[in-house]
Amino acid sequence: MPDLVIRPAVKVDLDVLWDFLAMAAYEPDAEAAKAVPSVAKYLVGWPRPGDFGLIAEQKGEVIGAAWARRFSGEELNSPYRDEETPKVSIGVKPNARGQGVGEKIMRALIGEAARRGLGLSLSVRSENPARRLYERLGFRDIPGSAITNRAGGMSVGMALEITE
Repeated sequence: MPDLVIRPAVKVDLDVLWDFLAMAAYEPDAEAAKAVPSVAKYLVGWPRPGDFGLIAEQKGEVIGAAWARRFSGEELNSPYRDEETPKVSIGVKPNARGQGVGEKIMRALIGEAARRGLGLSLSVRSENPARRLYERLGFRDIPGSAITNRAGGMSVGMALEITE
């Protein structure tokens, strides 16, 4: 995708991150995402120590975002590696999907995690086409992690190990 710029997400990006969290969580908008505690926890208090993320822009328009946050075991009830492995959230605007934006932003996020010596984990709906992207990037299913999601479908946890 020409003119794609990927930059660090900073505190002033919070409103934009909420929009992308709504996309990632299949919520209609940011206000709806904020109203669901199991969704909102991915951004409440952004940035917490250890949070990191990236924004994808094209011609000054934000078209994607991905970020990672560590959670305590008590904070998560979905598939998760451990308290040291951040969990990824990612969203790409519908008109920018299928053009490599998600892959570029995920590769950059993986690079940042690797610089920090961290693996990554995520949850994905079984039928989400992005699951193939995560597999290409090296994420693998976490055994026994399949759960019924909020929509009544199945979601699976996936993890990426950092190799030295």
